[in-house]
Amino acid sequence: MPPLTESFDLIRVINLPDRTDRYKEVTRQLRALGLEWKQGSVEIYAATRPTELAGFPSLGAHGCFMSHLGVLRDALSRDVESVLILEDDCDVPSSNCAAVGEVALGLKHCDWQFVHLGHIAPIPPPPSGSRPSLVEFPGHLQNLHMYGVHRSALAPLVEYLEGCLVRPPGDPVGGPMHVDGALTMFRAAHPELVTLIAQPSLAGQRSSRSDITFGAFESVPGLRQAMSVARKLKTALKR
Repeated sequence: MPPLTESFDLIRVINLPDRTDRYKEVTRQLRALGLEWKQGSVEIYAATRPTELAGFPSLGAHGCFMSHLGVLRDALSRDVESVLILEDDCDVPSSNCAAVGEVALGLKHCDWQFVHLGHIAPIPPPPSGSRPSLVEFPGHLQNLHMYGVHRSALAPLVEYLEGCLVRPPGDPVGGPMHVDGALTMFRAAHPELVTLIAQPSLAGQRSSRSDITFGAFESVPGLRQAMSVARKLKTALKR
């Protein structure tokens, strides 16, 4: 199984320091992908919890936006060739682990600015029996649990996201919003930038308590723990 470090100079995992449950789970996920924590290669990025909405739809959306922007700023300052960003609830089914590394190797043979190895995209399923591959996709994408950015797109992307912080909500150019929406708006404004996606998607979101939105019932003593157990069982049954 080709390790993802052969395709990306830097791999960052976004994790809130108090979400030790997710840290343990994503550590197991990295090992399944043939990766270990290593300074300068596979690193954690400590996310923060904002205390103000600042125009964002929720505190979680604000924190998620700032965390992704922080990773991108850091990658730009390091002048890396490419960065792969994972959220700590990224889930790659065991049947897809080998395919992730193999598909990512295809990046060495093409020009690209964005790659989404996990996504939600309105595309038809691949032909039955075909191997996972990279295909160009210019449309709207959801889910930033496993995506890469090439150096050639880092500076303009960081500039755009920083602009979203100072523009008002609903601004036609882009204001405070969910980060996947901001990335889609940036790509739409720059059709010359190539976006590749894995076909089919190879990664999704692990079932766990959300830090972006969560139901009021989860604040009831005991129910949060019960919901956590139920989600883990659901994830296990899907594998």
